[in-house]
Amino acid sequence: MRGNETDSGESVLLLDSDISELERLGKFLDSFCESTGMPDEICYQLQVALEELVINAIKHGGCKPKQGAIRLAIKRVGDEVIAVLSDNGIVFNPLETPAPDLTKSLQERPVGGLGIHLVRNLIPSLRYERRGDRNYLHLTKRVKPDSGTVSPEEESYANGDGNHQS
Repeated sequence: MRGNETDSGESVLLLDSDISELERLGKFLDSFCESTGMPDEICYQLQVALEELVINAIKHGGCKPKQGAIRLAIKRVGDEVIAVLSDNGIVFNPLETPAPDLTKSLQERPVGGLGIHLVRNLIPSLRYERRGDRNYLHLTKRVKPDSGTVSPEEESYANGDGNHQS
């Protein structure tokens, strides 16, 4: 269930803007990880981050039409996983969402923002663009070939333009 594979070696999955599609997303990512020899830790991090982003697009994106509204293209190139998630929803740059104040209690914090915070911590390089009537989020995660773990630098918080913050 990898979806289509393009000439560039990327696997592509089209999803409807419907929460039931999360099961297909999970199976697609499991298949991708298995076929590319992705370490379990990296696969889990990709699953969590991409599921969060797809849920946001479904719940808050206002995708019209809903059929085929979300597209995920993913590939492994050497020691990196590169994914492009796009949707036909309203203009939304998740990288402009301010980091939550984690020093406040749950009662003091506004609702929302924790999912994007989680994605930023799991995926070290994120870049957003709007082209035509679609949002595009470019994700890059380095895979350390010997252990499947990433360096502390790679786990740093992405600042939104694809570069790391110290």
